[in-house]
Amino acid sequence: MSDLERLVMPGGDGLLGRRALVIGAETTTGRAIALALGEAGADVALAVLRPDEGVLVARRLQRALRERGRQALTYAMDVTLGRNVQVTTRQVAKELGGLDLVVSAPDEAFLAPLAQTSDAQLAQTMTLNGYAHAFAARSAFDEFRRQDEGPRLFILVTHALGERAAEGSVAASMAAAAALGLLRSLALEHPGGEVAAAGLLRGATLPDDAGATIDDLREALAATDAAEAEALGRLTCALATAQSAGIHGRVFSALDAAALAEPAAAGGSSAS
Repeated sequence: MSDLERLVMPGGDGLLGRRALVIGAETTTGRAIALALGEAGADVALAVLRPDEGVLVARRLQRALRERGRQALTYAMDVTLGRNVQVTTRQVAKELGGLDLVVSAPDEAFLAPLAQTSDAQLAQTMTLNGYAHAFAARSAFDEFRRQDEGPRLFILVTHALGERAAEGSVAASMAAAAALGLLRSLALEHPGGEVAAAGLLRGATLPDDAGATIDDLREALAATDAAEAEALGRLTCALATAQSAGIHGRVFSALDAAALAEPAAAGGSSAS
């Protein structure tokens, strides 16, 4: 995980006029990020992975954002198909008048020992937690090139299981590690300027003794996501206003949120 550059929470409507797409808006982390962006002034497109219960969650979030005076739209996105991600992202950009921020936050971790993981389960986990980020990044940078003005940011949200092992997490760990590799590659392919790519790492506070059983690990992952969600939402808002050079190719986690300077103390803290 990278050093934390000086990041400042935008005050009030600090993201007013910014246009964001959050993929996986029905997940615990995606929902918190979308809400934080809206509260900071951004208009938010909510893309859900599950067209049934996901849409219900997104509709409630959409109402909450509209009550705050934000433009909020809901879309169903099949992140397993690159073409679908591309078409939906293009539609979002047209309806919002452009995109300044794309957050890729799918979450579909399969937990089981490798010996009990089928080919289909392994492929599905890699697709939803790995390839989906690549599809989102490709579509996001396509839109950023079309816009070609102002700061633009792609944020990839993955899991700390890509850096640390837990028994029964082999498929999820492989996918998360691949996502982190993707972020490093994006930083090389897009060497800066006003366009940046950064990572958010879920699960940084996962206890070392989590996962005595698969069920225990599943519960620990859910509890950690819930505990970290608000901090990751705050970090997303701070990243959206940061200088590209300070965040490009870097990974941040909930552990970094305590170092955020509040708007009234914008000259404030940094951590290493």
